[in-house]
Amino acid sequence: MASPIPQCRGFTHPLVLLVRNTLRSRGSLESSIRITTSSPSLPTNPYRYKRSFSSCRALYKTVKMPPTSTKPPATGALTDKIQASSKLSYGQRLAMMSRPTTLYEAAPQTGFLISSYGAAFFCFSSAGINSWFNVFNLPPGIASWVPVGFGVISFMFAAIGTLFALRPSSVIRSIKVLPYPASRQAQDPSPRSVMLEVVARRISPIPLPSKRFQVEPDNIVLVNRMQHRPVVLSREQMAAKKLEDAERRKQEREYELDHLMTAPFRDAGRASSTIMGNIRRGLTGEGFAPVFINGVRYKLDLEGGYALENGQVLDRLVKIQPDPQLARIQSGSQTKK
Repeated sequence: MASPIPQCRGFTHPLVLLVRNTLRSRGSLESSIRITTSSPSLPTNPYRYKRSFSSCRALYKTVKMPPTSTKPPATGALTDKIQASSKLSYGQRLAMMSRPTTLYEAAPQTGFLISSYGAAFFCFSSAGINSWFNVFNLPPGIASWVPVGFGVISFMFAAIGTLFALRPSSVIRSIKVLPYPASRQAQDPSPRSVMLEVVARRISPIPLPSKRFQVEPDNIVLVNRMQHRPVVLSREQMAAKKLEDAERRKQEREYELDHLMTAPFRDAGRASSTIMGNIRRGLTGEGFAPVFINGVRYKLDLEGGYALENGQVLDRLVKIQPDPQLARIQSGSQTKK
């Protein structure tokens, strides 16, 4: 009788079965642990990763620098300034400075004043003495026409003395461009009219303090230019002129060194020449150019002194009219407007 063959289930040793069951129970325990740790009530690894990532983002925001713009800087303000400066006149640019700009300042006139007032005093004294002794206090027996003749002489002396005393009158001492007030310039930066400050001697023959007044450039009219246009020379002529000037200075220097004993006499001659020139100016009134301001005639000293850019700035700001009558009318007409 045939017996059934049992199904092969592998190696069925008891020790092997014990080890196999132990491994199975440990695997089921790990799977249960995984299932329990995946509960939504407990923090999982992805959440921790998310928190750490969020903390890194917060830290990145604190140290993040602002993005730099690649656009070119705006040039609108610079363009506006350039356009505004191009619209301004030369006088307005000078008026935008913080301090007054000196356009003209006369040289010291001590010798001129002494000669003028000295000659006037001499003439007035002669007129007074002549009138006292030969007009009002004549001895008896003198003809009646004698005091009349001496009276005419006294009048002529007085007239000449008045003419000498009026030489220094109306002489301009300085001309300046006044700056714009800072408060008004901040409120209204638009271009405004330029004001000049003129310091001049009074019209009266008495030596009183100088008067100071303000005037617009259109109200000043010059009869002659301060700076005449120079003669244009070629390069060869300029080089030859420089060589001549250098040779002349060299010869003068050599003469000074070779004649040291006569140097004091030469210096005295220069001083006396300057004094006589001032006396001549006081008697004749030479070296002055007429200037009309608001219809009034003033005098500008052209002998020495200081002029900005040799007078070119003053010629540029004011008017030039060679005819004195038209110059007076033009300076007065601007004031009436």
